[in-house]
Amino acid sequence: MVPMNAVTAVDSLIERLTKQATRTVPTPPLVHVAGPQLSLSVGDPTQPFWIASIDKVFIATLTAQLFGRGDVSPATPIGQVLPSDVVEYLPVARGVVAGRDITIEHLLTHTAGLPDVFFPPRGLDTACSLANIRSNHERQWTTRELLEEVAALPPLARPGERFRYTDTAYLLLIRIAEDSAGDAYSNLLATRIFEPASMADTASWVGATGAVRENLATSLAPIYLDRSSGDVSKMLLPNLTWTSGIGGVSNAADLVRFQRALHTGALCDTVWLDYLGEPRHRFYPGIHYGAGMVRLKFSGLAPWMRGYPSPAGGLGFTATHMFYYGEYDTHVIVSFHSPMRMRASFAAHARLVKAIKSRT
Repeated sequence: MVPMNAVTAVDSLIERLTKQATRTVPTPPLVHVAGPQLSLSVGDPTQPFWIASIDKVFIATLTAQLFGRGDVSPATPIGQVLPSDVVEYLPVARGVVAGRDITIEHLLTHTAGLPDVFFPPRGLDTACSLANIRSNHERQWTTRELLEEVAALPPLARPGERFRYTDTAYLLLIRIAEDSAGDAYSNLLATRIFEPASMADTASWVGATGAVRENLATSLAPIYLDRSSGDVSKMLLPNLTWTSGIGGVSNAADLVRFQRALHTGALCDTVWLDYLGEPRHRFYPGIHYGAGMVRLKFSGLAPWMRGYPSPAGGLGFTATHMFYYGEYDTHVIVSFHSPMRMRASFAAHARLVKAIKSRT
């Protein structure tokens, strides 16, 4: 039987989360916990929202499928699987040959030394920086066009030398998946991830245009990127349909379905999950990156959380979380809709973990 104080604590947590809105982010968070001991929702778990870089777990899963079929390995140089017109324009340090020296593992682990086309180095710009995508919101980008923008940026390091988070590496992984399969990224997601995982709501966004996209967008959660712009979801909308690598729209219920399929071996051999989720590089205290998945170590966030479980999953720019607690067979999905609410999202996640532990 669950202790009464644990029930009261969960009720109090739900009430507290429901009221979490600010002047700059006036929309309460979406929170969904699904497990045998604790199930709760704040907001509608079927409401669509931009999952931001949680999509890197999808891309890593497509890559693990290639590993499983023997098409490539983590050690495969990218020159063996990408055309020269993609590889030769990548910015690299002196003496580095991109096609020979950058491997698929470098891309997965953010150690290729490549700059980020969405968040270019200070003082530099790209046409596809997030700010410019928002300003030129009628343009729908392709993965090829996004990768062309990297040519004007400087390299950040030699391959394998250091961890530097970069979306560019995952655009290259998309191209590798497309070229290996002879199919578009959107089709690969639909047929190899969304359909097998029964993610019907997410699949409805794939390639959506015109009236279909506008109809889907009527329930899209707001996106707040800064203190002055308000909700920019409509400005980003043309690039949120799973066609290019800018991310896409899903919902909490579908993300739980994805994790269930992933962790039961329905999407790739589970032997690759340890590889994807093994923590290799610390991003911030308590946040460690593996090879496509993020590992949380709560003792790095708060000393009193020493001994708490260490889940693997995905983390996005707009304070989106998707994590699986294997010890409790429990899924935690969070969206606080804005990078300005990242700290608050982790505070909420920490309280959710405490509630999960109190139920077991």
